[in-house]
Amino acid sequence: MKIREFSNKFDLSYDTIRYYMKLKLINPHKNGGHYEFNNEDQEDMEEILKLKEMEFSLEEIKEILSFKRIGRLSNYQKNSYYQNLYHRKLDSLERRIIELKDAKNALHSHLKKLKSANNDRRNDLSLNLNLLSLFACPACGSDLTLTAEKIENNRIHLGSLNCSCGEKILIEDGIIYTKDVYERKKGDEVIEIDPIYHVTDYIKQTDSEFIDQSYQSLEWLKNRLDYSKLENQVILEPGSGYGLLLRNIYDQLPSNLTYICVEHDAELNRYLKTLLELSPSGPEVIFLTAELPDLPLKESSLDYLIDYSGISNFSFHNRGFLPELLLKYFKDHFTMTAVFIIYHKFGAKNIVEREYRDYFIYSNIRTKLKEIGFEFLTENKSEPKKINSSFGKYEEFAQIGDQIYSYQLQAKK
Repeated sequence: MKIREFSNKFDLSYDTIRYYMKLKLINPHKNGGHYEFNNEDQEDMEEILKLKEMEFSLEEIKEILSFKRIGRLSNYQKNSYYQNLYHRKLDSLERRIIELKDAKNALHSHLKKLKSANNDRRNDLSLNLNLLSLFACPACGSDLTLTAEKIENNRIHLGSLNCSCGEKILIEDGIIYTKDVYERKKGDEVIEIDPIYHVTDYIKQTDSEFIDQSYQSLEWLKNRLDYSKLENQVILEPGSGYGLLLRNIYDQLPSNLTYICVEHDAELNRYLKTLLELSPSGPEVIFLTAELPDLPLKESSLDYLIDYSGISNFSFHNRGFLPELLLKYFKDHFTMTAVFIIYHKFGAKNIVEREYRDYFIYSNIRTKLKEIGFEFLTENKSEPKKINSSFGKYEEFAQIGDQIYSYQLQAKK
């Protein structure tokens, strides 16, 4: 019997049969370059399948077949051997069944706790009425008045902030929208973003070395934050995206801190708000959907600029240096902790148009920060990486031929 017929008879792939041959579970004879399977091979395969059905491992099966082949036992001896063998396997399976039942009960118990924790920890992060003093008209800088349609537990779920000049800031589901962004959002399809799917898809689609380097940059930033000194501070993160930074530090931030997430993509702000509301109570978070750098915030109201590549993302399509453009919103003295994307070399397929490349260059960033009065506290640069293959659909900024590294710094003004 040739391998094709043998394969069909037992409904096994060629690879499986060859693997069993490699383990010497079956030992067909070779005849003129082709393997021939005889009745003994068929009996061995039938026994292999029977033993596998009874949860014997391939290692155990090999030992059984070797014992049978070498021992050449009488029927009585063979019967006694298999009885002992099956009794031992039954005992092993009984123990395994008990272990599996324990594991099943433990899983049920943990699931119950997790469901209960989710119900207990629902956290409403809609706009807090007490934070309205932070806002001003982005057009003329005047104070705004609130028109509220839905307020629950001191939180605004639906309404607007209005200026006498005619400017209006919308509030929907507790998220703030400047009028231009809100008008654009109305025509967009609402997309439900599954956080677990997004994270797993990102990991699958993105170069693993890049993920490791990104994590190192994130860890550097997290370790530079002195959480004890953030009490009662107002932090701005320009370009919060999927909230990778905030989600990593949220449970360490003081509860009396206010954290403003600025994002122009309405769906990403909605995603991040939904996700954080499943966390235990933490600091106040304002979800501000607006186009940088024009924000409906009062001048000299912010204490800290924290950024994980949002400034660099702004530079892909804008000439100005975002920290300089945001200066008016910050107090005279404030701290910035940031991570920048730096091109050591712009490759032939680089996606950054030449007119926007200034602030992807290390020396330009340092020079500009000094010009606007920053004092450098600590800095770090990763090793340049030459891009030889795509980083994946989520990281299109890295094209083949580019050389890129990460620049991290903490500075004060």
